[in-house]
Amino acid sequence: MIGIKSYGAYLPKYLLPRELIGKAWEFPIVPGTKAVAMADEDSLTMAVEAGLDCLAGNDPKSVDGLFFASTTQVYTEKDSASLIATVLDMREDIITSDFTDSLKAGTTAVTRAVDTIKANKDIKSILVIAADTRTPEPSTMWEYGFADGAAALLIADEDNIPLSIEDYYSVSANVTGPWKRTDKDKFIRTFEPKMDAKFYIENITKVMAEVLKRNNLKPEDIGAAAYYYSNPRLHGRIAKMMKYPGGVAQNSLFFQIGDVGTPMPFMLLIGALRRPKEDSKIIMAGFGDGADAILMHVRDRNALRDLGKNRMGFLGHQKSMIILKNYNKFLDFKEIIEKDRYTRKSSAVTIWRDTASVYKWYGLKCKECGAIQYPDMLRSCYICRADDQFERVKLDLKGTIFTFTLDHLVGGTYLDTPVPRCVIDLDGGGRVLLNMTEIEKPEENVKIGMRVELTFRKEHESADFKNYYWKCRPERGKP
Repeated sequence: MIGIKSYGAYLPKYLLPRELIGKAWEFPIVPGTKAVAMADEDSLTMAVEAGLDCLAGNDPKSVDGLFFASTTQVYTEKDSASLIATVLDMREDIITSDFTDSLKAGTTAVTRAVDTIKANKDIKSILVIAADTRTPEPSTMWEYGFADGAAALLIADEDNIPLSIEDYYSVSANVTGPWKRTDKDKFIRTFEPKMDAKFYIENITKVMAEVLKRNNLKPEDIGAAAYYYSNPRLHGRIAKMMKYPGGVAQNSLFFQIGDVGTPMPFMLLIGALRRPKEDSKIIMAGFGDGADAILMHVRDRNALRDLGKNRMGFLGHQKSMIILKNYNKFLDFKEIIEKDRYTRKSSAVTIWRDTASVYKWYGLKCKECGAIQYPDMLRSCYICRADDQFERVKLDLKGTIFTFTLDHLVGGTYLDTPVPRCVIDLDGGGRVLLNMTEIEKPEENVKIGMRVELTFRKEHESADFKNYYWKCRPERGKP
């Protein structure tokens, strides 16, 4: 039986009140807040976070593939899925693929994962991750909506799957907007929002209605409907047109988090799985130059609820978010203001040579005395001095600050300083030096003995290449 074995999500730490946007441009105020990624985050780093959350309690080596869906790919000619799989420490003999250029890329990736598992007897599970960090044009209505986030679903073929995938239906439509040209446009463009709404309504209702018809279901048979939307009014209109009973259409995301793009249907689904009804049917639908509707069946209500107890998910991240008090901070996070930025040197050889320690997060354990050290480039144990007596071990993603310093000049600029540079004793052994992110007033809030967790972030960009590494941050509650 093919279905969803696990799920995970990631939301950045900061929420921007829409009131600050309205005041900045003297616009009518739109209520609510939206999630905003920091300058050291992008769709790839958020995908790693969501993947780690989804794989909690699962061995990444047991997963046979990774599909990554995003409209904000880091590269246009480089497979992001393979890098994400490397950081998640998955096997090399797996299938990876990127799905992009459409907001329904996430739901399309799920349907392709189902087809792949059905077609290949050697593939039993595929991790599907969706993430977006769309940059809105300032002083436009896009700025009220576009938000940042990621979500992941582990699609697997197992006997005791808690949420089975019963059917899916897709349509393709060459709509006139929105669009963004790779060579000329920095921001999203559209001809006419009214036409965008027309195409959205036609496509999203068509696929949901058809998947109901194909399975002899009525609207009242659906326990939850998690479909993409960017306009709360249109969301309510869709619910009425589909004749869903009250509370079925999941609509709590936009005003709290914003329009997160590709991962939105996943997040709405995760929200619905907090209180699933036994034996109920669920629809998840994505939209973008057409639409996908996926019909699911709750097989084990208790197992689904238990998933939410040992991972952050949507709600856990939301509870740990804080409010941004300055609109200019948002502009800086998005690097919308043009200015000269310091660049560092980059080495392709170093990235290749140190993949195990830099990306996969492995250290060395001495076979003689058991000491763990990092990085894994030394030949002698720093405790017992034994030579060439090491084995690689996976390091933990949590630890305690042993000591730290506050650096006022990082990356050649006085930006967001001081930056805490922390020596961390990892749980399970190993001591590492990492910069800290997601910290306010570090002079007051960083302490020796402070508990931290690691997060995979964008470190710098140089040689026309994006460089990533691990940072630490105050604990947000990650299992």
